[in-house]
Formats: sequence, C-alpha cells, structure tokens
Amino acid sequence: MESNIMLVGGAGPETLQKISLFFVPLMPLFGAVFLSLCVFFRRESNEKLAGVLATIAAFCSFVLVLSCFNEILGGEPAVGFTAWDWIHAGNLKVGFSLRMDRLSGVMSLVVTGIGTLIHFYSIGYMGHDENRSKFFCYLNLFLFSMLLLVLGDNLLMTFVGWEGVGLCSYLLIGFWYKEMPNAVAGQKAFVVNRIGDAGFLLGLFILFVNLGAVDYTQLAATIDKMPTGLIELTAILLFVGAAGKSAQIPLYVWLPDAMAGPTPVSALIHAATMVTAGIYMICRMSFLYTHAPIAMAVIAVVGALTAFVAATIATSQFDIKKVLAYSTVSQLGYMFLALGMGAFSNAIFHVVTHAFFKACLFMGAGSVIAGCHHEQDMRKFGGLWKKMPVTFVTYLMATYAIAGLPFASGFYSKDQILWATYSGELSPVFGAIPLGKILWCLSVVTAFMTAFYMTRSLFMTFFTGPYRGHHEAHESPLTMTIPLILLAIPSILFGYLEGETLLHFLSSWSRPDLIGGHHALAHKPMYHELEMLSIFIASSGVTLGALHCTYPSIAKGFSSSFPTLHNALINKWWVDEIYFALIVKPLRALSGFLFKSGDRVLIDGSVNTLADVTKQLGISLTRSQSGLVSSYAHWLMGGVAAFIMIWFIF
Repeated sequence: MESNIMLVGGAGPETLQKISLFFVPLMPLFGAVFLSLCVFFRRESNEKLAGVLATIAAFCSFVLVLSCFNEILGGEPAVGFTAWDWIHAGNLKVGFSLRMDRLSGVMSLVVTGIGTLIHFYSIGYMGHDENRSKFFCYLNLFLFSMLLLVLGDNLLMTFVGWEGVGLCSYLLIGFWYKEMPNAVAGQKAFVVNRIGDAGFLLGLFILFVNLGAVDYTQLAATIDKMPTGLIELTAILLFVGAAGKSAQIPLYVWLPDAMAGPTPVSALIHAATMVTAGIYMICRMSFLYTHAPIAMAVIAVVGALTAFVAATIATSQFDIKKVLAYSTVSQLGYMFLALGMGAFSNAIFHVVTHAFFKACLFMGAGSVIAGCHHEQDMRKFGGLWKKMPVTFVTYLMATYAIAGLPFASGFYSKDQILWATYSGELSPVFGAIPLGKILWCLSVVTAFMTAFYMTRSLFMTFFTGPYRGHHEAHESPLTMTIPLILLAIPSILFGYLEGETLLHFLSSWSRPDLIGGHHALAHKPMYHELEMLSIFIASSGVTLGALHCTYPSIAKGFSSSFPTLHNALINKWWVDEIYFALIVKPLRALSGFLFKSGDRVLIDGSVNTLADVTKQLGISLTRSQSGLVSSYAHWLMGGVAAFIMIWFIF
C-alpha cells in the first residue's frame, strides 16, 4: 500500500519537517504502547519511571506541534499528511490523513501544551498509587485520541478520535474502580456520551449519502447542493454529538459525576481537551452551520441556558471539585453561545483562556486535596493561604481570571462573547423577538454568579476561619506547584498580550463585525458602556462572594428566606432524580421484563425444553439396548415385517 506524503500549499523533497505532523499523535501512542508493556511486566522501577516516560512522550508531541505550527505562521495555509488509503469501498474513499491549519494548530498547542503540564503534575499527584503505569498509559492514549480528533482531515478520522477520547475518559474516570461510585461515574459518562455519538453518526451518514464525501474540503465545496431542511437536520444532529461531549443541556449530567476520577483527569478532560471537542467540531463544520440559522439559534439558546443553570448549581456546592465541574459546564455554555451567534473565533479564544485558568484551578484544587489528605469538603478547609502559599497565589490568579475582572484573560474572552451576543441578530428565526438581547441578559446574570461562586470557593478554602481538617495541611511538591505557576501566568496575561493576535489569526472563523478584538471594537456604539457594566457585574459578584463567606448570617438569611430555592440548588435542581424516574427506572424495568420473559422464558425455556426432549429420547433408546439376543431378534423381525408391509402398500 503506497503512502502519499505532502505539504499542503507547498512543494519540495520529502523531509522530516514534512512528516513531523504524522508523529504528533504517534508520540503519545508509542508512550501508551510502551507503558502497556510495563503494566504486563510489572516492576517497581517501571512504576517509578512511568510518569517520566509519559511526560516525555507528551512533551515530544508538543515540540512537534510547534514545528508544524511554525509552518502555518510562516504563511502556509495548512500542513497535511496522507499516510495511506484507509477505506476504499464503492464511492467512499477515505485516507488516513492529518491536517494542521490555523484552527487545528491552536487546538493542538492547547492539547499538547497543557497536556504535558498535567502529565508532569500527575507524577507528584499519583506518586503513591500502585498502578501508575496503567494511569499514565491511559493518559498517553487519551492524548493520542484527542490529537487524532483535532488533526483528522475528514469526519471519519475525527470520529475515531471522538470515540477514542470517550473510551479513555471511561477508563480514567473509573480508574479507582474498586470504589463503586467511581465505577458508576465512568459508566454514566460512557452511556451519556454514546447518546450524543448517535447524533454525530446520523449527521455523518446524511452528509455522505447526499454529498458522497466525508473530507472537510469536499464537504465545504459541495454543501450548497443539499436542501436547506436537510442542512438544518444535519446541523442539529451534529450538535447533539457536540452536546454530549461538551456537556450541554440535557446531556451535561455526566461531567459533575466525573469528578470521581483522579484530579489530573479532571484537569485534562474537563479543562482543555475532551469537553472542548464539541466546540472544535462545530467550528470545523462552520461551513455547514452558516447555512443553518435555526440550528445556530438552538445552539445559542442551549448554550445560554446551560451556562445559567450550571452557574446556579455551582453557587451552593461544597465539594471543591464539584464547584469547578459545574463551572466548566457553565463556561462551555458560554462557548456554545458564541458559536450560536456566529462568533466562532471568540469561542476558540475562550477555549484557550479557559484551558489556562480552569486547568490551574483544577490542579490547584488537587494540590489542596493532596495537601489536606484527600479532603474535598470546603467547609473543612479555611486558613490555607498560610500553609499552602504557592497553591493559594496561583488559585487566586486563576480565580481572578475566571471571574472576568479587568485585564485578565477571562475578562477579554468573556467580554468578546457578551458583545457578540448583544450585537448579534437571530431575527431570521424569531422575527421581532430580540433573542440576542435576551440571551445577553441571561449571560450577564451568569457572569455575576461566576464571580460569586469562584470567590466563595477561594474564601472558603484559603481564608474563612482557621483550618478545620483532621490532618495537618502542607504545601505540595514542586512537580505539582511548577505546573500551577506556569498556568497561572497566562491565566492573567494571555488575554491582554495575545488575545487580539489570536482573534486576528482565527478571523476566518468569525462574524466579520467581530474581527479585530478588544481594541478594534472600542469605537463601536455601546461597547464601552457594556464593558463598564461587565466590570461592575464581576466586581459585585466578587464582593458578594466575599461577604457571603465573611458573614455567615448572609448565607443563613438566604436559606431561611428562600428554603425551596436553596434546597433546589443544593440538590442540583433534582435533574439526576428526574432522569432516574423518567428514563433510568423505566429502562431498568423494561430490561428486567425482557430478561425474565425473553431470556429466561423464551430463549432459556426453548433451549432447556429441547435439551430435556433429547435427554428423554436418549433414555428411551437406551432401554432398547439390553444386550439380550432374543430382544435384538424381536426388533429385527419387527423391522422386516414393517419393511414388507411398506413394500406391498407402495
């Protein structure tokens, strides 16, 4: 089978530079294969080196991404590599093709860069786990799958990576499977994601049946040939897949439960990689969604509602990882809101800034949990800023960023989304209804709650009262604090220093009126007024969060004044209970009925009845084999008589 190696947009001899793209996903795959051998040939020395080897594999992939990305910065439209013809059946011809353009290049940098830091952090966090080789094998395999998803040059390649990250998330979330809640959480994530994947597959099938292609370039060139209604249906089905991976209503319920996995898994999956796969896929298919105004409106509405609902739940959680989990769901809702408003570049901008500060927050939470002997209840923390100064400063910086306070990265990326929502129009779908303004109001309220619950988590963990844990707290080792520092710095500075450059770089994936970033929009009517309002909203949320923790009477007053609402927030709006009553319980009852009536009665009954008949027939026949000559003579004479009778009759 011949290989076809090419550099898209350029020519020249085959060099290591040209095929380095192929080795981007292969490096973590090699690491995963090697570590799987370490799992089979288990030795103590292998366990100690597992984290180092996995981190080196991730770092090598990051270096290769930088090498390929340099080609994009140098003016090449894309770097491509086709290794072989993967599928060739009838009209379907799919190559094992990788492609890095501006969009996939930025995503690859995020995945490998932050992925490397999380691998390094895991060396310290998982240092005492007896199954380190298996854990780092799963991490490397996850990185391979995510890179395949991002760099795949066609929908089938993307889907292979899509399913790969789903499998790895199941393995990582349920890594400590001996504890039943962890195993159940892994199963829940796997099942819910399969629901979304069904939508993805149906959308893929519709595109292939109607356009005869799955390659992104061919799809973009022929999308106009599809009827408008079919384009809308396909866009909705692909969004269902995105909603599963990126935890949007109604498929968000798996992500908070996924906190049962080790904290590095939470940082890797829920900050920078898997949960952003849906946003990336919609940006990659933007040529489809720009022809589907109804689907875009649905995405915007679902994103805004998800951001709001998740933020309300986060305000009342006490598990530090659950607060961050619902915060992730809420921030993903912001990204989908940007997608629905056509601000694709702004969504990716927020993906990048969110990757920095949310990975820092999750790993900061992991540092607190490790330093407090695996305690996660914030009510048992307090006063940790003295005991864990590095963790405190980095957590503070990331909290400042996500709260949307001035000059931090989260301020710029979130401000861009709010402006895109306020200035956008969805009138072709909703007529005179100012849906953009309504969604903007909902987003502003969500921004207030974000500042509130993040300040609440900061104060409850590091300030409020003395430390209330049962064991003495201590700062984490350098393997955990160094990644925190490296993530905290861009959490503050990236939006100001590189945000506008990134938006220009990704300008082909956005509304024309949004190209140019923060400074270019300064002359727009109402922009400064909305910016000042955003700062006021964020500052108010921070102030209320600080007062809420400093004066417990405020929290008690709210719970006593609004007991039903408070109970609903504590119980996460009873969504899991509703799903259990309406979906899980009926399905279990149906499966029980089918098991008893179908499996036990019909299948087992038929097989057992046939076995009993055969057994009885065998017993009857054994009686004829008595061993007596006279008995055999009788059978012989009876047979001869029967033969003669049949002869004369016929």
